[in-house]
Amino acid sequence: MKRLMILATLACTAWATDFSQMSTEQLMEMRGNVPTEERAAFQQEMQKRMQNMSPQERQAYMQSNNGMMRGGRGMAQNRGMNQPQFAEYDLNNDGQITPKEFDEGRTKRMTKLAEEGKMLRNAGNAPSFEDIDTDKDGTIMPNELEAHQMQQMQTQNKGNQGMMRGGAK
Repeated sequence: MKRLMILATLACTAWATDFSQMSTEQLMEMRGNVPTEERAAFQQEMQKRMQNMSPQERQAYMQSNNGMMRGGRGMAQNRGMNQPQFAEYDLNNDGQITPKEFDEGRTKRMTKLAEEGKMLRNAGNAPSFEDIDTDKDGTIMPNELEAHQMQQMQTQNKGNQGMMRGGAK
């Protein structure tokens, strides 16, 4: 029985996906759809790549809808890394987000992600409207959303660096 378990483990390892051979764009397309048994290897490869990117590259990937480099925009969704675009919340396209638009946009986005089978791991930790409306004027402007997303990304990257170095910071 022990021999059978070892053979099964070796077989799974032999057929496991080699994420290091994939482009970053390919990895980003896979986000949310990686089989459970391969998630640890996938996450490790993504963390390694994110650490080697400049803050501008990370932000570019974080802002795209599906993680692909498109139209001068770029990466992320994600989980976190899959951050929403301003237009996803500015439902009437007036250049600002009201609390009502924020709630409707978030609901619409989460429903879409759930229908696509994406994992909504941090939905309970999602920021409130007030967290993003830093000038407290009752609306979120593009610069406020961008500043909040950059802060979130920096916080996540600091946490990931500590994890990648055995917990030492």
